[in-house]
Amino acid sequence: MKKFGRILWSAVFFLVVAQAQQLPPGPQALASNTFADAHRMQLVQFFLDFAPGAWTPLHTHGGVGFISVLEGTMTVKEAGKTTAYKAGETWIEHPGTAAEVGNATQAKARLFVSFLLPKGAALTLVVPTATAGQTLPPGPTTLYQNRFEEVNLPMQFDLVQVVLEFAPGTWTPEHTHGGLGYATVVEGSILVRAKGGEKTYRPGEGWVEIPGEYAVVGNPGSTKAVVAVTFLLPKGASLTITR
Repeated sequence: MKKFGRILWSAVFFLVVAQAQQLPPGPQALASNTFADAHRMQLVQFFLDFAPGAWTPLHTHGGVGFISVLEGTMTVKEAGKTTAYKAGETWIEHPGTAAEVGNATQAKARLFVSFLLPKGAALTLVVPTATAGQTLPPGPTTLYQNRFEEVNLPMQFDLVQVVLEFAPGTWTPEHTHGGLGYATVVEGSILVRAKGGEKTYRPGEGWVEIPGEYAVVGNPGSTKAVVAVTFLLPKGASLTITR
């Protein structure tokens, strides 16, 4: 019986060896490169005002754009389709997809835009058209723009845009957030009190709120203040935590 077992295992061994010998040759590694910062991006946050009749040229972007209409109504012409977006509505612009964006109404419109841009990529690329050289309609006005460098993206996350209006004397409780928050003052002045002290931010200026670092944010002035924040919130994390 033992002899039969040895013969059986020998047969299995030689069968495996024979199968292994029948495999084709494997690939040869000519190069192995590690891109350590592939997960790092820029977050570009800006605000565009569109006067009545203002339009962008046909364009695309180097990264994904997340757009919220803050005021008025915007029209997007993309891939043969025209869509209108009203205040409070949103859309996403994808790299390589060309679009024209404009204000076809008689009232001003304003956009809050957050782009996640790979390092070195162009923010906007104008697409050549048959009408190149002709007089274009007026374009939008960039109200404010901030670039936040070295953004480290979570593996899975939601991008959350929040616009807060602070009446005079209004303050948040002491709080932190479940993800990184990139804030820009749109109107008025905002005071941030954190562990390292306090600082006042004026229109166009911005700061980053870091998870686990608590702060109090408020408006000590006599006029209202408006702050727009882009949060990169890991899946399942709480947006705001107070204490």
